[in-house]
Amino acid sequence: MDTNRFKSSQDFSNIQKNMENNPGYHTGSYSQQVKDYINDMKSQNQEATKEGFMTHTRKTAREIWEEIEELASDAWDKQEDQ
Repeated sequence: MDTNRFKSSQDFSNIQKNMENNPGYHTGSYSQQVKDYINDMKSQNQEATKEGFMTHTRKTAREIWEEIEELASDAWDKQEDQ
């Protein structure tokens, strides 16, 4: 088995195709996140600001790495079980 192959959706030479195959990576999803943030702030009787939204959505490199590390560890464990 060739474990060094990317999924077909990970076509790094064609960004548009990659975005279409991964719908979580497009401006529409961020537009929805903005709407959700604004509605959440309204429900809490707070003012929604751009700075607040950016803080709400920001993740540090360390947090992102920890998520990737956890996913990789889970994948490793599942592979060992098979």
